[in-house]
Amino acid sequence: MRHRLQPCALFLASLSAGLLLPPFAPRVAAQQPPSQRRSPNSTPTESFVTVTVSVRESSGMPLPVGAFVKLYSDFTGVHRTEATRDGSTATFTSIQGGEYEIEVSSSGYKTAMEHASVMAGGSSYPVFVYLHPESEVAPETARSGAPIMTPRLQAEIDKGLEKMKHQRYDAARVHFEKAATIAPGNPDIQYLLGMVEYREQRFDKARAKFEAAVAIYPVHERSLMALGELFLREGQFAQAREILEKAFHANGADWRTHLLLAEAYFAQGEYAKAVPQAVRASELGKEGTATARLLLGRIRASQGKKAEARATFENVIRDFPADRAAREARSELATLNANAPARKADAEQPAPAATSVSAALPTLPLLVRSWAPPDIDAKEYPVVADVTCAEDDLLARTQRRTAKQLANFERFVATERVEHQEIDANGNPGSMRVRDFNYLVFIKRPRPDLVFLEEERDGGENLGSFPTSLASRGLVGLGVHLFDPHYQSDFIYTCEGLGQWRAQPAWQIRFEQRKDVQSRIRTWRNSRGVFGVPLKGRAWVAGNSYDVLHIETDLRESQPELELNRDHLVIDYGPVEFGNGKTTLWLPWYAELFMELHGKRYHHRHLLTNYALFSVDTTNTVSAPKEK
Repeated sequence: MRHRLQPCALFLASLSAGLLLPPFAPRVAAQQPPSQRRSPNSTPTESFVTVTVSVRESSGMPLPVGAFVKLYSDFTGVHRTEATRDGSTATFTSIQGGEYEIEVSSSGYKTAMEHASVMAGGSSYPVFVYLHPESEVAPETARSGAPIMTPRLQAEIDKGLEKMKHQRYDAARVHFEKAATIAPGNPDIQYLLGMVEYREQRFDKARAKFEAAVAIYPVHERSLMALGELFLREGQFAQAREILEKAFHANGADWRTHLLLAEAYFAQGEYAKAVPQAVRASELGKEGTATARLLLGRIRASQGKKAEARATFENVIRDFPADRAAREARSELATLNANAPARKADAEQPAPAATSVSAALPTLPLLVRSWAPPDIDAKEYPVVADVTCAEDDLLARTQRRTAKQLANFERFVATERVEHQEIDANGNPGSMRVRDFNYLVFIKRPRPDLVFLEEERDGGENLGSFPTSLASRGLVGLGVHLFDPHYQSDFIYTCEGLGQWRAQPAWQIRFEQRKDVQSRIRTWRNSRGVFGVPLKGRAWVAGNSYDVLHIETDLRESQPELELNRDHLVIDYGPVEFGNGKTTLWLPWYAELFMELHGKRYHHRHLLTNYALFSVDTTNTVSAPKEK
């Protein structure tokens, strides 16, 4: 059966949402004197606001030392410097809406530059700047995506994995070493070499390989997790804690990360920190729930909360009778019952922490290659504890930012490369089918308050022009509709807080299709008709400019009628420079789609290059972006 994935347009099902044109901040040299300059995004009627710049450590917490903050703009003629005060905040009053540069410096930290799009409306406008220690290695901020995989390299990796499955470690090592010769800068290969050593219990050599992977790519998730697990097994709890916290802040946390962090805190006697980590591990991980609950019971017992510990162990025995954790829970319960009860549970003295942490550790994911990213609800990301956000305010500012910039353009062109792979049951990708398209997007305005995007490819609507009969359209236009007032009532939005994306402050917002509303922004079409697909997801919006940085979506629930069990979409955005760097636009870098359809798994990747942008004024054309 031939399927076509297509986002529905606002009016007709045959019109699809096209390429997302996120907001941007054009930077054009002004000729007026400073006293007469005005921000291109402001009007004479806009009111002034107070800009509060919050300076923070890379972890998101307020900077513990003083800093100097410089706020300036060539358009408004503003050049002001303030020192941070209470809460590590610098305040600038009577600031006109527009585009500003912010420079923050502090002794012992790298000087940070941040761009802020100050919007009038309301009395204050918050800006967040993260400072990094001078000794810290700069985090990876380049375009995301899998390392380049040649057929020869993929063949060596596949052979090595096959040998690993049969515990032929020496043979596996040979293939992985050949792969490392082909691609010495690929961190995944160093990780796999480390896994060979780990399987043979040569932990020192395994650690060296994991550290090599991290040296290549400092936030390599699997290597950071493996190092944390090794440190725990060796009793180096402080090192384990440090590297696991780094993994959490860089990549977010699934159940395994939370469980290992709970172990690290527990081993150091930090029970107050260990408890929430164990609770989240039990909530997020199906396969790790029993182990996480067992650990939670041990933490409660060490806190002296024997009644709670006893109830937790009993729950493990009841809910997971065949699991190894149930046997250990019975042993822990027998120990508790053998001790004489205290007069009051709250007055019981804390017991010493368990000396062995290995019983609760999960097995490293050595051979299982994840064919798709985790569901958005199976992973969470750290947010700053002392910063709150309101959904309505965040949505309004993002909508204003997007709409204002969309109003300046009518056409957008790019070269689109579509890659398709089928993935087997072990997560191994098959041969890649590729097709390049000339991609053109029209920005339609049927009425002043309504904007939608219509895309065209030089292959037209013919499915035969795509790498396979699975054709995807309008994937990267999703962000326009998610932050379009006309679709806002279709979703429930929750602002999760201020986090980070690519080491810059970013608001995290979760969204989910309402169950009483038919999906309008995402549909599947096949020979039996058009089917609305309800979504849930998470978006990262730049904390200071309200540009869309990253979006991930999943099915709200599987779609039996379509035999569609997984539909995970990843879209990443970043700056593209036009006119030799005079204008910088935030545009899509790539989109990836992971599907499980009719029991088969597929991976689509869309790469966008060779941008050219056309303004509404047809006498002016923005030049193509410079090559980097």
